Amino acid sequence: MSAMKILAHIRTEEVPGGYQITMETDDGQVIRVFATENQVSDLADELDELLDDDEVEFTPEQKHVGEEQLS
Repeated sequence: MSAMKILAHIRTEEVPGGYQITMETDDGQVIRVFATENQVSDLADELDELLDDDEVEFTPEQKHVGEEQLS
């Protein structure tokens, strides 16, 4: 398994049949994936659960992720 990358930007777009999710890592790598409505809903549910967990602590770098728009 490769080393974990740091997410720098994320953008979602509705496309025919689902959604395109575009992620850019801090080293400039861009990854585009297609997801169905069910997959996006499941991801949103998982993220809600993570964010509701009172024990989750974010570093300043993690808090910064998502504040900028993908160029």
